[in-house]
Amino acid sequence: MHPLAAISLVFLAAIAWMGTILTLLIALVKARSRPPAEPRSHVQSAETRNSDDRVRQT
Repeated sequence: MHPLAAISLVFLAAIAWMGTILTLLIALVKARSRPPAEPRSHVQSAETRNSDDRVRQT
C-alpha cells in the first residue's frame, strides 16, 4: 500500500472515531439533562380513569 494512502486511511479512521465519540457524548449529556420520567403519573391517570368509569357505571 502506498504510504500516503495508509496515512490518509488512518486520518479518516481518526475522524470517524472522533465523530462517534462526540455523538455518544452529546447523547449522554442530553440524557442526563432530561428530568427523570415519572411512571407513577401514568398509573395514577389509569386509576383515575378506572374509578371514573366505575362511578359512571353505577
